[in-house]
Amino acid sequence: MVYTHLSPAWFFGYDVLLEISFAVVSLIIALFAFKIYKSSAIKQVHLFGLSFLLISISYIIQSILNFMIISKLNENVSKMIKLQSIVHLNTLGFLIHMFFMIIGLSILLYTTFKTENRKLFWLLIVVSLLLLFLSRDAPNIFYLIVSVYLFFISFHFIGNYRRNRQPKTLLIALAFLLLLFGNTHFIFILNHNLFYPIGHILELFAYILILWNFYLVRKK
Repeated sequence: MVYTHLSPAWFFGYDVLLEISFAVVSLIIALFAFKIYKSSAIKQVHLFGLSFLLISISYIIQSILNFMIISKLNENVSKMIKLQSIVHLNTLGFLIHMFFMIIGLSILLYTTFKTENRKLFWLLIVVSLLLLFLSRDAPNIFYLIVSVYLFFISFHFIGNYRRNRQPKTLLIALAFLLLLFGNTHFIFILNHNLFYPIGHILELFAYILILWNFYLVRKK
């Protein structure tokens, strides 16, 4: 399988910096969640932290491999060697990113069910990975799964806000809506030169909102 890099030429490099930012912010969110779990022993908080730890790992690996692609583009070697190595790095980076991201979001979706049923937990992960890696069009299936999961996660947090009307739950609901809007465009035939950068910027704001929410919870 060969995966094309959707980033427009003018944005390539900036997207790597944003991916590093996603990795750092999601890692901080995970650490915040683990600290809250230590004092509260709430299982859902621990799973929330684990999901963001995996999301952070997915971005760390993707940003490292994308940085290596930039380095390969600058090397003074045979064009054919450069092309082959760039394709391999691009494919490897995207595969690893998809793997960790899908598991992270599956865990996050599982926490919204508020159940102790481990069969449901493993069902989400196994079915998601099977759909992803047995598909002939893995990238589109990946973005479809991500969008569906984010839709239900957003719906869950919107419901939380409608029940308690607290600013903190509103922040979380808005954050996941931004993540949803930032990912949904990938499953449609749109102008990626425009929507790819917008999607990344929306994701950055989303992770900052989630981080801010955990800061407020921790400060309380």
